[in-house]
Amino acid sequence: MAAIKDPTGDEMRAFLRDLFGPELDAFDIEGAIYWFASDYHGGQWSNLYSVLSTSQFRPGPISTGPEPESMESDAYAALESEYAQR
Repeated sequence: MAAIKDPTGDEMRAFLRDLFGPELDAFDIEGAIYWFASDYHGGQWSNLYSVLSTSQFRPGPISTGPEPESMESDAYAALESEYAQR
C-alpha cells in the first residue's frame, strides 16, 4: 500500500501552479485535485476528504477520473508523484 501525504487544497493548488504555470487553467487544477482527493483520501477527518467534500468541481455522471491525455490528467499524475509515495 502506498504512503499518502495529506495535503490541503491550497497546498495542492500552489504545487500545481508552480509546476505548470499559466498553461494549466483553474478548471484542470480543480479537476485534478478532485480526482486525487477522491482516490486517496484517508477518511472524513483527512485534508483530502475535506477538499473532496467542499470542491466546486462536479464531474459528469459517467466520469471515472481525469480525461486521458489531458492537462487535467497530467496534473493528476503530478499530484500522485508528489503526494502518493510508492
